[in-house]
Amino acid sequence: MKILHIIPYHPSPSAFVFAKRQVQDLILEGHECETFYFNTKISPILFLRQLISYKKKINTFQPDIIHAHYGTYTAYFSSSFHNYPLIITFQGSDINHTTDVHPWREKMGKWMSKRAAQRANGIICVSQKIFDLLPLGKEKARIIPCGIDVRIFKPMDREECKKKLNISSTSRYIFFNANNPVVKRLDIAQAVVKELSATYQVELLSLNGNVHPDEIPVYLNACDALLLCSDSEGSPMVIKEALACQIPIVSVAVGDVSDRIADVDNCFLVQQNTVEIASKLNYIFEHPNMRTSGREKLAKDHLDSVTVIGQIIQVYSSCK
Repeated sequence: MKILHIIPYHPSPSAFVFAKRQVQDLILEGHECETFYFNTKISPILFLRQLISYKKKINTFQPDIIHAHYGTYTAYFSSSFHNYPLIITFQGSDINHTTDVHPWREKMGKWMSKRAAQRANGIICVSQKIFDLLPLGKEKARIIPCGIDVRIFKPMDREECKKKLNISSTSRYIFFNANNPVVKRLDIAQAVVKELSATYQVELLSLNGNVHPDEIPVYLNACDALLLCSDSEGSPMVIKEALACQIPIVSVAVGDVSDRIADVDNCFLVQQNTVEIASKLNYIFEHPNMRTSGREKLAKDHLDSVTVIGQIIQVYSSCK
C-alpha cells in the first residue's frame, strides 16, 4: 500500500518519535510511505499554504490511505480531501481535557477532533480510556497501543550506561519525562527528590525532548526507577520503554498504565502524593539492581512493534 502520514511538526528529534517509528516499520514491511509534517500553529495564511502543499503531495503521491497521527488541528487538516480513506490515531491530549493550552484553543481542538472523527474511515485509539472518551466514531475504532521495538529497548548494564552519560556512579537516578512539565507534573517529581534527598544522593534524569530517541535506552538503564506522575496521558510510551528495559516503575493510574504494569514485578501504582511516591522509590533504592518482568508482560500483551504494525495494516486494509 501507499500511505501518506500526517505528523505534527516539532523541532525536537524526540517529538512524535512513535509515529516516525511506525512509518519506518511500515517501510520495512514493504509498504510505500511519505510523510507530511504539519505545522499546528493557528494561522489562516499558514493553513492555506500548507493546504496547497498537501494537495500537491496527494496529487503526486496518490496514496491508498492517509494516516493522521494526532487529532485536533492535525486530523482536521488531514480530513480536507474526502475522496481518500482517512485513518486517525488519537494519542491522548487530543481527546483528554488539557490545561496547558489556552481554553479557546483547547475547546477548538476538541471540536476539530470530533469533526475529524466523524469524517474518518477508521480510528485507532491508543488506550481504552481514549476510546471511552471518543465523542464520535466508536463503531469504526480499534484500540491499538503504540508498539515497542524490543531490539532497541532492552536491559543494559547500569554502570556502563552511567559511564556513557558521564554521570555519577554513586548517585541514585530517577528517569522522568519532562517534555511538558505542567501536565507531567515536574513539580511533584522535584518534591519527591527533595523528600528522598534526606537519605540518598538522588537526582532526576529529566528529559525535555532534546535527547535523541536512540539514546533513551541508555538513559533508562542508567536509572534505578522510572517515575510518572502526570495529570493525564493516553498510552505513555515511556512506560512501555521502561518495561522493555526491565526498569522498576512508580506511576499514577493515568491512560493505560494500570493495564500495562498489572502483575509486573517491582512496578507500583500510586496516588499523586509526594510521600507515597517517595515511599515506593525508597523501597526500590533499598533493593539495588532491582529488575522487573516487563519484557514478559509486553510479549503477553502483544506490544512489540512488529505485532502492532500488523494490526495497523489490518485497519488500513479494512478501510481501502
